[in-house]
Amino acid sequence: MSAGWSWVTESRYPSFCIVLARSKTPEELLQDYGAPPQKIGDMMKLEEAEEAFPYDKVDHLIRVGGLQGWSLAYEDRIPLGMTKEVREHVSRNTETLEILKGGDGTNFFQRMKNGRRLEAFEPRNPIDVSGDGPFLISEILREMFQPDTGGRQAITALTNVIFENYGITVDREVLQGPLLTAAIRN
Repeated sequence: MSAGWSWVTESRYPSFCIVLARSKTPEELLQDYGAPPQKIGDMMKLEEAEEAFPYDKVDHLIRVGGLQGWSLAYEDRIPLGMTKEVREHVSRNTETLEILKGGDGTNFFQRMKNGRRLEAFEPRNPIDVSGDGPFLISEILREMFQPDTGGRQAITALTNVIFENYGITVDREVLQGPLLTAAIRN
């Protein structure tokens, strides 16, 4: 189990979208999101990004960095990472993992490769999985987690499976530290 993911259940992070893309650079990941080069800012800490791009002025704030052979995109506003167009661009020629924690309690996980959805499910109910397979994450989650026992437990179990199978930990220090930042206004 990875304590690094413990922040996902904290109220400071009521909703977010994380996209992990294997073997892509942060710059490539931002291009896949459709961020024009002039919209890509500097490396900013979370506090600096929130001050420079207030919630009421910027709809999409994407913070990107490299992490254990993967690139990470973190969004805590209106997420672009779960849109069909972005998902397909990001997963071209690579594998992606996507985690959405909705402010309404809905959580979602999706794994894609080469533009194909391999598996997608709500972590509270990994038996209700869709995609082309193989259903790796949902199978493991199903074995270790009792369905419908709560969103916090489900997302914690999901991040544990990601850590155990991919060795990826996204901790608070990564999110609060300097990440390449792009702000996209509507």
